[in-house]
Amino acid sequence: MDPRISKQRTALVLDQPFFGVLALRLKVVEDASCKTFWTDGESLGYNPAYLGGLNDLETRGVLAHEVLHVANGHCWRQGDRDPKLWNDACDYAINPIVLEAGMLLPKGVLVDTRFKGKSAEEIYGILAQEKRQKEKQQKQQGKGKQDGSKPDAQSWQQSASQPKQQPDSTPGGSSAPQSSNANGANTPSANPEPTATPDAAPSCGEVRQYTGDDKALKEADWKVAVLQAAKAAKMRGALPGALEAMATDAVEPVVDWRPILHRFAQESSPTDYSFAMPNRRYLHMGLYLPSLNEPAVGDAVFVRDSSGSVWDETQAQFAAEIIAVNAGVQPRRLIVMDCNTRVTQVQIFERGDAVELDLLPVRGGGGTSFVEPFERLEKEGIRPAFLVYLTDMDGPFPDEAPDYPVLWASTTPLKRARKAPFGEMVEVIC
Repeated sequence: MDPRISKQRTALVLDQPFFGVLALRLKVVEDASCKTFWTDGESLGYNPAYLGGLNDLETRGVLAHEVLHVANGHCWRQGDRDPKLWNDACDYAINPIVLEAGMLLPKGVLVDTRFKGKSAEEIYGILAQEKRQKEKQQKQQGKGKQDGSKPDAQSWQQSASQPKQQPDSTPGGSSAPQSSNANGANTPSANPEPTATPDAAPSCGEVRQYTGDDKALKEADWKVAVLQAAKAAKMRGALPGALEAMATDAVEPVVDWRPILHRFAQESSPTDYSFAMPNRRYLHMGLYLPSLNEPAVGDAVFVRDSSGSVWDETQAQFAAEIIAVNAGVQPRRLIVMDCNTRVTQVQIFERGDAVELDLLPVRGGGGTSFVEPFERLEKEGIRPAFLVYLTDMDGPFPDEAPDYPVLWASTTPLKRARKAPFGEMVEVIC
C-alpha cells in the first residue's frame, strides 16, 4: 500500500470517522491497469500514477468517494445497466455528499444540482434518456448531411404550412427533457445537459460490480457496518446531516415491486368457495363439500404515464410485467392506456386473443394529470377488477376515489413522492 493512502486513511479515521471506519474494511491493492481508483465492495484499487497527481486533501476525498460507492450499495445494484453510465450516475449521487462533508475532490468531477437528493437509479434513467436523445439528434444530423440537407428544407416547408400543436395534443409526440421545479411540477429543464458531461469529466474513482458468490451476505454485512459507523460518528458529533440521511437510506431494505404488483392483481381477483361445483375429491366418501370457485376476472386496467417523466427502461420493464400479469390473472379484457394530461392511446386485448400480446410504444408528451383515465372508465361504464398506474406521482388526482382497487406504481421514491389520496403505493426501482 502506498504510504500516502495509509496516511490519509488514518486522517479519515481521526477527522471523518464515518468514512475512516468503512475505509478500513477495503483491501487496498495497486492496479496500474485502471485509470484512477476503483472499488467492488471488497477491494480498493488505485493507479499509482494517478495517485501521484493528487495532493493529500484530494487523496482523502477520493478515498471517501470510493467508500460512499460501497456504503450506498452501488456495487450490488448495477445489474444489467451500462457500466459507464451507471458509474456516472453513482458519481452524481455521491460527489455532493463528499463535498458537503467538507472534503476536496479533484477538479472536473461530476456534479450537477439537478441530481441533488436523487438516487443513482433515478439519475441513471435521466442520463440514459439524454444519451438516447443525443444519439437520435446525431443520427438525424448525419442523415441530413448525407442527403445534402434537402430533407431538412423540405421538413421546414411542411412544418411551416401546418398549424403548430402543443406536445400533449399529439399522440405520439415527444416532450422536452423534464426536471422538477421548487414546487415539484414537471417543467422543461433549463439545463437538459449535465453541467459536466460524462465524456468531458472522467470519474475520480469507479465503482465495479461485486461478482462473488456471497453477494447477499456481503451486502447485508456492509449495511450493518454503515449503520454502526453512522452511530459511532454521530456520538462523536462528526456526522453531517447529508451523511446521516444517506446512511439511513443505505440500510433500508430494497423491496422488489414486481411481486407486489402480481400479488395485488391476484388479490383483486375474486375467489370464494361454492357448492355450485362440489369438491369431487370427497364425493366418493359421501361428503358434499364446496370447491374453490374462481370466477372470470373482469377488466384489468394499466395506465402508463406518457408525459416523458417516466424513462424508457422503466416503461419497458413495466410493459413486460403487464404481459406477465395478464398471463397469470387472465382478465376478461386487458386495457392499457397512455396518459399525459389526457389519454393519448388505448389498447384493448380480449381474453383468448389468438395473436400474441404486443404492446405498442408509449405515446404522449407534455404535462401530467391523473384525472382522465378514471373519468373515461366511468363514462364507458367500466368497473375494472383493478387499475395500476405507473407514474412519478407529480400531477393532479381525481376529486373522488373509485370503487375498485388502485395501485400507484411510483417511479419517485416513496419518501419523496406525493401521497396518493386513495389506493396503495409501491416504489418502482428498475
